[in-house]
Amino acid sequence: MTMRRYAIAAVVIFATAALQAATTYRVTTIVRGRLKQIPSVERVIADGDNRRLTIEQQDEPFTHDVLLSADGGKTITALNTPLRTWFDFTVLGSPSRLKPRRAAEIKDPKVTVSEESGNEPILGFPVRKFVVRASFTSQENYGGTKVKRENAMTKLVWTTDKIDATLAFPAGVFVTGVGSIDAELRQKTAAIISGFPLREVTTFSQAYEGGAPSVETITTEVDDIRTVPSPPVTQFAKPAGCVNQPPIISGAPVVISH
Repeated sequence: MTMRRYAIAAVVIFATAALQAATTYRVTTIVRGRLKQIPSVERVIADGDNRRLTIEQQDEPFTHDVLLSADGGKTITALNTPLRTWFDFTVLGSPSRLKPRRAAEIKDPKVTVSEESGNEPILGFPVRKFVVRASFTSQENYGGTKVKRENAMTKLVWTTDKIDATLAFPAGVFVTGVGSIDAELRQKTAAIISGFPLREVTTFSQAYEGGAPSVETITTEVDDIRTVPSPPVTQFAKPAGCVNQPPIISGAPVVISH
């Protein structure tokens, strides 16, 4: 009977420890393009429905350095801890490298999402590779002169089904800055892409008629995935004294497009 009590106690302790465990991982993003940028390094911790992303390294000035959620990422609060300010964060509102000028004419939109086979494991996890392509031509007005610009985005995404996809934070979206194209991207990627993203390589290309293309490549990788004790719930809440203040600068640091 005594041994049985010990066995039951051990099961209870193990179950309690499992319930009190959180998952953490690191996200590193490197941007290669016309402007030199330092790598962005983020640390995500997920505990139940609670999420916290802390940006440990990024270029300045920045709009925020912490993202918080208490509902699995459905709603997100951004903090600027040096300024002690906060604002509601929307991934859909993140700027796009391809966004055309206001009132530009959009022609020849194309969106494809496919899966490629024969991929090597990443961090020991079996992966699936998806390829997302979106392109369009914009005719933009510069002082009465119409200028044609070719725009393209290619995103390679490697995901694994061995990690809970809901742990990705914030949940990524595919954005070109053109509403109709972005809606098609959301519909097609939701139907085809699944799993937790371990690596993403995104290439943006723009070329004005008669000019050389401008290319930017963004590589995002996840590593250091591990289980840790649950942090205090205060880690997932706005600190007392923070003031609601939208960003006073445009743009936002690059975050993983889960």
